[in-house]
Amino acid sequence: MKRILFVFCIVLFASCKPTTSETTETSGDPITSSDMYKKYVIAYNDYASCKMERPQLTTDFMDQKITSEEFAAALERNNKTCNIKKEIFNKYYQLLEAEFDKAAVAHKIMEE
Repeated sequence: MKRILFVFCIVLFASCKPTTSETTETSGDPITSSDMYKKYVIAYNDYASCKMERPQLTTDFMDQKITSEEFAAALERNNKTCNIKKEIFNKYYQLLEAEFDKAAVAHKIMEE
C-alpha cells in the first residue's frame, strides 16, 4: 500500500505544471523582463491606487466622517497627487516605447 501511495505521489508531482509566474520568468520575453517595464508597472499601480482613494473620500464625506472643507481639501490634494503620478506613469510609458522602438529598428521589425 505504501508503494502505491509513493508511486502516486511521484506521478502527481511530475505532472504538475509550472505556475504562470514561473512561465513568464522563464519565457524570456524581453519586454516584460526589462527594468523599464517593471518601473512602468509600478508607476501604473501607484497611479491606479491614487485614483481608488477618491471613492473612499466621497464615502467618508457622505458618512459625515469629514467636513465639507476637509473633503474639498482632500480632493484637491488627491487631484494634484494623481496628476503627478499620471505624468510619471506617462513618462515611463514613453521611455518604454522608445526603448523598444530602438530594439525593433535593430531587429528590422517595422509596422506597415
